[in-house]
Amino acid sequence: MPATIQSPGDQSPLDNTMGAMLVGVILSAVLYGVSIVQTLYYFTRYPKDPWYLKLLVATTIFFDTLHQAFITHTMYHYLIVKYYERTALTEIIWSVILESIPTGVTGSLVQCFYTVRLFRLSKKNYFLTGTILLLILANSGSGTAWVVLSMTKSTYRGLLEISALTMTINALSAATDILIAISLCLMLHKSRTGFKSSDTMITRLTLFFMNTGLLTSLCAVGALVSLAVSPDSLIYALWYFCIGRLYANSLLAALNARNIIRGRTEDVDLVEFPTAIVSPLPTSHGSSNGRTPNISIRINTTKEYDADMPLDDRKDTGSMVRSFRFACVILSKLSLAI
Repeated sequence: MPATIQSPGDQSPLDNTMGAMLVGVILSAVLYGVSIVQTLYYFTRYPKDPWYLKLLVATTIFFDTLHQAFITHTMYHYLIVKYYERTALTEIIWSVILESIPTGVTGSLVQCFYTVRLFRLSKKNYFLTGTILLLILANSGSGTAWVVLSMTKSTYRGLLEISALTMTINALSAATDILIAISLCLMLHKSRTGFKSSDTMITRLTLFFMNTGLLTSLCAVGALVSLAVSPDSLIYALWYFCIGRLYANSLLAALNARNIIRGRTEDVDLVEFPTAIVSPLPTSHGSSNGRTPNISIRINTTKEYDADMPLDDRKDTGSMVRSFRFACVILSKLSLAI
């Protein structure tokens, strides 16, 4: 019998209870470190992003930190503070219940973020995005109900009474992630134009959404299967401790990968042409002093490069673009003069 639901005083292995939770905490800590690095990169690389995106990132990392603190406290309580008390393994500590709150908030925020993206990409498809929002609200409501009911339980054996609700939460989470990922991929596929540059970016976006949606969905399915196969253990906690961290990293990766997915760099050229070339031909209406100043033309350009293109080829491409712009300006001036 698992240690968490054994009779007080009995001695049972901890591999599928506290051992599973400990592995989950370790994996979650690794993912937390990744999210911290991504957060620092985001605020350094994208300082001009809108305030609401920065607020979303700050809120996500706050709840990510709160969740890591809760699950760390849980393991410290069971494995250090209550090390000599075997009956303590059967009792629920407050932090193991409250850790579900930041997980639920983070998941809902990230899912809403992708839903807004989908709403814009689908040209305001209210039915599709409304369905997803209903799933998110149902998941949030189920999570809130789980927290309230869990507060009335004092042992892990008592949590078995609401295992159906726990499975419902994971099922809703997996269904929402899969629906968002599939919808985004289909919308992106319909947006193909036939041009290599835009289609390459769409392909990258499709692979990105498939991978990020797959990770969170697999984590939710893993928790769901663990609950169904082994409801008397805490193996599902290994998956559940990591799912919030995967949501946070999914959001941060989506924001940080924008320039990589676009595969382009913004460039500004300042081109100065000699007076003899760009000045209009002399006319009877010329200026009194006969002098014409040099003309400086500032051209904002966006250059798109293939990610696999060698650096020398990129330089050649840039030179060709500049030569073409130079020729266009000359032709324009000559036509005006004529």
